[in-house]
Amino acid sequence: MAQRTAALFVFFALSLCPASGFSQLKKVFLGIPTVDIITLPLKMAHAKGFYQKEGLEVEIILIAGALGVKAALANSVDFTTASGSILAAAVRGVGVKLVLIVADKPTFDLISEPKIRSFQQLKGKLVGISTRGGTFDHLTRLILERNGLNPEKDVTILALGRQDDLHLALKAGRIAAAIFSPPSNLTLARDGFHRLAFSGDYLPHYPIGSIGVTDETIKRKPAEILSFVRGMLKGLAYYRQNRAESVAFIAKELRLDEALAAQMFDWQKGVLSESGRADQTWMKGAIEFTKKSLEVSADISPEQVFDFSFIDK
Repeated sequence: MAQRTAALFVFFALSLCPASGFSQLKKVFLGIPTVDIITLPLKMAHAKGFYQKEGLEVEIILIAGALGVKAALANSVDFTTASGSILAAAVRGVGVKLVLIVADKPTFDLISEPKIRSFQQLKGKLVGISTRGGTFDHLTRLILERNGLNPEKDVTILALGRQDDLHLALKAGRIAAAIFSPPSNLTLARDGFHRLAFSGDYLPHYPIGSIGVTDETIKRKPAEILSFVRGMLKGLAYYRQNRAESVAFIAKELRLDEALAAQMFDWQKGVLSESGRADQTWMKGAIEFTKKSLEVSADISPEQVFDFSFIDK
């Protein structure tokens, strides 16, 4: 336990206490970059007792972006939703895998300050990301390149941390643009900020908020992974099938009005994976994007990055 505390002393932990009536639960740690619409199905799975019924007590720890992979490799967390960083690490040959797909494409928006109405106006400006090597980093670079900008020369990319930090930086004029997930993209647009791009138009094959583990965890704790996957799949199904309850859950957890929460649920339902897994075309698309982002030329098979055997079980 001392090792976990030392490794994560800079992070803010959110404990999800097990429901009464469950005993002898196995405690596992889940790292997430932030509490947002993408991670709420995981929290609902806990709220409805799906993890507990599988014998697990889940503790959620907030860990920014690519640090989630380092935490997993250091055995500070058992699972991480830093799926873009897991994908990048696996392509580089690190022993990690994605075992469950929560959302199968990004639906973020690149939002700019009100006076920035085109990509050419971003030249010489600061563009914010969460962390180097994370999903927002790769996606930001892709969108800039597709719109005629060189991410290394035409803009300065600045890593600022979580979505809240990016939101404050954009509002204060410290950065000119950044990628935002709901509700930040929706509230910023409502406040007059400009939507430069929709990420789903640029990258239709990419995991968001999906579950990553290390190869070592697969070897040492297969039963725990199987239990977590079962609980997560039940939670996803419940979340998708019970709109009114899910909308109320979103409104409560994110402190939103019901109308905005309903808008977010309807958006998210369209990107949530039906089965938790993906086909060969999708996996190859995600790998090829990551290889290009990292300038990796080696052949990478889906088996080196994904392990859906627990879903099959």
